[in-house]
Amino acid sequence: MSKGSFSLGIILGSAIGAASAYLLAQKSGEELQGDIKDKATEQKNKMIIKLDEMIEEAEIKLDEKLTDGEFYNPPVAYEVTPETVAAPPEHNALEDDPIVVPDVKI
Repeated sequence: MSKGSFSLGIILGSAIGAASAYLLAQKSGEELQGDIKDKATEQKNKMIIKLDEMIEEAEIKLDEKLTDGEFYNPPVAYEVTPETVAAPPEHNALEDDPIVVPDVKI
């Protein structure tokens, strides 16, 4: 059984279950739709609250790790020595080829 056919079976099964629940319900369509909307809104709000709690916990744990020094890398102190400092580039372009300005008569 491939993943695609399993996913298709899940989707079709849930669609058939929702349709049969809608058709065989003892409430009117508007009441059932209202109940479904209320439950969906309630579940959405619960998920948002849970996600906020998870993010807050992750931030607290990250702050704890950073204050413990496990992830803190102090800045590197470079010592200035002739080996670590590059020499200035040589500018000898004008020495090799002097600029020749042609005589222009106006």
